[in-house]
Amino acid sequence: MTTHTNDMQLNQAAAIWVARLDQLRLHRSSLLPLLSAAEHVRHQRYLQQDDRDRYLGGRALVKLAVAKMSGVSPGEISVATTATGKPFVLIPGKNIPVPAISISHAGDLVVVALQYAAVLGVDVELFNHDVNLDDLMSVVCSEEEIAEINLSPHKDRAKKFYEVWVLKEAYLKATGEGLSADARRLVFSVDAASRVSLLRRPDNDNGGEWDFALRQHDGQHLIALASRKARSGEWLEHACKTEKNIPAFIDAGDLLGEYCSLE
Repeated sequence: MTTHTNDMQLNQAAAIWVARLDQLRLHRSSLLPLLSAAEHVRHQRYLQQDDRDRYLGGRALVKLAVAKMSGVSPGEISVATTATGKPFVLIPGKNIPVPAISISHAGDLVVVALQYAAVLGVDVELFNHDVNLDDLMSVVCSEEEIAEINLSPHKDRAKKFYEVWVLKEAYLKATGEGLSADARRLVFSVDAASRVSLLRRPDNDNGGEWDFALRQHDGQHLIALASRKARSGEWLEHACKTEKNIPAFIDAGDLLGEYCSLE
């Protein structure tokens, strides 16, 4: 298979592939061979089948999406992680650009974000209106965010909280800090039109302007993307020319079905 990464692809906005658990269950037997030996070991450590399917779906979807973008075979693609758990793509023996990736899953969704010449993080959360918001806000939110959430109508408080939470998760995944970081250092604001503002960020973030996307999916899940252009020597030495990173949300059903029909 020939590679076909070109300048147009290098400058495209992020692609966010979304797969449902029922799609992954349907294709489970065809997707399992895409896991490496080490991934098979980790896959088997999950006690619940749904958790195994979420892990399988994340790894398989990355490999299939990268294969579609780059033109290489999915079997040639590996997923590794940094010391803090941030995933990245390796294509051994191929001198071609690779996209930045991020993986998330919650509830019935597995979500994978990919983009060339970028640093990015994606997160998905399942709405749970029965949680104790006050307890969660004390761990996740800054004082400013708590005040803004508490000013919302009671019926909107949970949604406002989840908007802040999913954005923070996406940002901390993008920076590579992950869940070990204190999310209260960040201050986000989301207006009625779902426009996102990052009002305060860590002092060590000198990465330039971030783009954020927030999407309510199927009435039960919330998806957020945090992304910025890569600096020279960071992932790729290509400048992303898009003025704003407006991601494309893509149902993974066709991608999964196309691959699995060939197996």
